[in-house]
Amino acid sequence: MPKQTDVDVLCDVACELGESALWDGVRSRLYWVDITGQTVYAQDWPSRTVRSLAVPDPVGCVALRAGGGLVAALRHAVAYVDVDRGTVETVRTLEGDLTGNRFNDGAVDPAGRFWFGSMDLAESAPTGSFYSFSADMTVTRAFGGIICSNGPAWSPDGRTMYHVDSTRRRITAYDFDSHEGVVGPGRIFVSDEAEQWFPDGVTIDAEGYVWNCKWAGGRIVRYDPTGAVDRVIPLPVPRPTRCAFVGDDLALLAITSARIGLDTAELAAAPLSGHVLLLDPDARGLPTPVFAG
Repeated sequence: MPKQTDVDVLCDVACELGESALWDGVRSRLYWVDITGQTVYAQDWPSRTVRSLAVPDPVGCVALRAGGGLVAALRHAVAYVDVDRGTVETVRTLEGDLTGNRFNDGAVDPAGRFWFGSMDLAESAPTGSFYSFSADMTVTRAFGGIICSNGPAWSPDGRTMYHVDSTRRRITAYDFDSHEGVVGPGRIFVSDEAEQWFPDGVTIDAEGYVWNCKWAGGRIVRYDPTGAVDRVIPLPVPRPTRCAFVGDDLALLAITSARIGLDTAELAAAPLSGHVLLLDPDARGLPTPVFAG
């Protein structure tokens, strides 16, 4: 494996289970969450000031919202969250009967729908589902049979959606109708079944290449649109979770990471675990889509 990449550390915050790196280009702000720490963080880019908001449940992800603040997937709910105002408003509850589930990663499609998926906390049973949430608060279940949902992300033309089932170690590329919000047939884009790691969060760059964090792999892999490996970026943390292009020119990569499950020796060997890392990826990202509600 190549030498670890030079990285900067965003701030002093060390999350137990960091996730959902999210860039707000209008406000020059980076958001992220600590899922098990039940906290949403925001750092203003020019001042580096960090704000935080505790939420009542584990928070799988956040996304920008046209109506102000964020839309979030909590354990069994969709909520509107505003770090500046200190507010959390639950707007829909789902899967309340599935006590062994929680919501995990999510993102907004090119037409402004919020997509998010659920996972089995034991990461053994296919009890998870994948949903969309529209501006009129309609929830639509796209498909089920997921063990641990991560992603999604969309190709620059919006015609392909990438979704990850981390436990099954695969990334699936689905045909996607952006106008109707319909997920079509899928194909295996990447299989990590032969590897020691698990595919986690994904993002897409301006060239349509897919960037995937490898949980327990200590790396990010960039794939071309056919699924071929284009580049491997080693990291000084074993459990990167999600990456996002950030900065005024979208030319930096922010990577959330986790400390959860690491023993004393592993943490001593990887003390940056749980921090948000920054690196120069030699690529540029796309503007962050905004939930229309």
